[in-house]
Amino acid sequence: ALAEAVKRQATYTARESDAPATLNLENSGVDQSLLEFLVDHRLLNGQEAMVINLDRCTRCDDCVRACAATHDNNPRFVRQGHRHGPLMVAQACMHCVDPVCMIGCPTGAIGRDGVSGVVQINDRTCIGCSTRANSCPYDNIQMVEVRDQSGATLIDASTQQPIAKATKCDLCTGLPGGPACQQACPQDALVRLDLGNLGELSAFVGR
Repeated sequence: ALAEAVKRQATYTARESDAPATLNLENSGVDQSLLEFLVDHRLLNGQEAMVINLDRCTRCDDCVRACAATHDNNPRFVRQGHRHGPLMVAQACMHCVDPVCMIGCPTGAIGRDGVSGVVQINDRTCIGCSTRANSCPYDNIQMVEVRDQSGATLIDASTQQPIAKATKCDLCTGLPGGPACQQACPQDALVRLDLGNLGELSAFVGR
């Protein structure tokens, strides 16, 4: 049953990306329990999942600080998540094959870039309705208070409440070298992986 579930996900991934399926269960190098973990938590949907090897991670939080420094002191992920042995899939947008967060946004503020595949939120059209944050099954979209250049929280004139908008990992689009979190890790403990590509995962586990 597990093999069939993984193969179905591989077929779906290939259909969505117009690329050949990459899963080879016999030669993947990924053990049965890890496959069950990925299927049970629906993580095969993640094309850019943040995976941390906790045996190497020193909990220095350089990754979090780098993310914050790149995004106006607002880190876009949480260094916690589902664990399997030494591996943890952190709470960071995975830029899913099938991103349900894109369904139902009243202003169309969230969408996938046609070139990079990155799922992005347009701050100018986001109205802070929380639809995106509530629809993410992985809790990887957060509502964050908007601040001005001085750091003061912006207040809605009609409600007198802080203005909040949806925010999530954008893979540091435009930053040379890729995601700041991965660049900042001094222990090479953090990578962004396509969890539907068991070869990539096996290579990381086997380091």
